[in-house]
Amino acid sequence: YQELMKESSRMPLFDLRKLNASLPVPSAPNLPLEVFVLGANNDFIVDAEGLKETAEFYGVSPVCVEGVAHDMMLDTSWDKG
Repeated sequence: YQELMKESSRMPLFDLRKLNASLPVPSAPNLPLEVFVLGANNDFIVDAEGLKETAEFYGVSPVCVEGVAHDMMLDTSWDKG
């Protein structure tokens, strides 16, 4: 999987400098539906604080899956998700 990703693009997926320049973002608008915020406790890309902040932004409680990483569907424990 990682080899396929590496070969598919020589460009970074996102530029964190641009992201940081846009922070903080305004509050989420009133949405007609509830957002499901799902994370993983072994995620080194979106950590526990990021998961909590995202859930707070949308006014919901986060769900954290134990024992899996960021790309949950590619983890050996994918079925926990």
